[in-house]
Amino acid sequence: MTNGVPTALSRGTLRERCTTYVREQIISGMLRPGEHIVEVNLSGELGVSRGTLRESLRPLEAEGLVVGDGRGHMHVRELSPQEIREVFEVRETLEVLAATKLARRPDRHETAAELRELLQPLNEAGLSFGRQIELDLAFHARLCRLTGSDTLNTVWGRLIGQIEMIIIAAGPARASGRMRYADHIAIVDAIATGDPAHAASVVSAHMGDFSRRYAGDARATPLGPV
Repeated sequence: MTNGVPTALSRGTLRERCTTYVREQIISGMLRPGEHIVEVNLSGELGVSRGTLRESLRPLEAEGLVVGDGRGHMHVRELSPQEIREVFEVRETLEVLAATKLARRPDRHETAAELRELLQPLNEAGLSFGRQIELDLAFHARLCRLTGSDTLNTVWGRLIGQIEMIIIAAGPARASGRMRYADHIAIVDAIATGDPAHAASVVSAHMGDFSRRYAGDARATPLGPV
């Protein structure tokens, strides 16, 4: 770390470095959901102009991690319990469709092997919260992509920012245990059975459980940075 800025910021363009830094601040909980991004303070902390900072926030806004208030101010996105339930409702519909399509395929065992390999890093000890989120989202994104349906994949992709913020808002103390290898490999095993109804049931149970947990987190008193 140099001058309080992660060493990872030594790579890429100035704007990309700022984007990376703000994303890390959000994931770590240093910038909390609903918190106003004070441009003067943050630009001074990073040693960049406010214009450069605003440019660096645009990718995060496109991802859904930060939102504007219509008056030129940005804040970290915060989702209500109802919004969380709606996101999971749509996710469940999409991923049930993906799992059932994959379970019907004659090459489902090869597909399952690819998904198992993708999940393997979740078994590693000492994963950072950010790395857990990355692996979790990569698995679910690949599940949809393997169907070959551009429409399914595109619609799921539009949820990524909201899904990421739901996990981040819960924080490592709550969310880390929800991104376990065992919870995800059950979906892969269900696909490998070739039984679409069973695959749908496993995905629905997975989504329903975590929808309740994350919506419950949003109603609870927020945890501080961990």
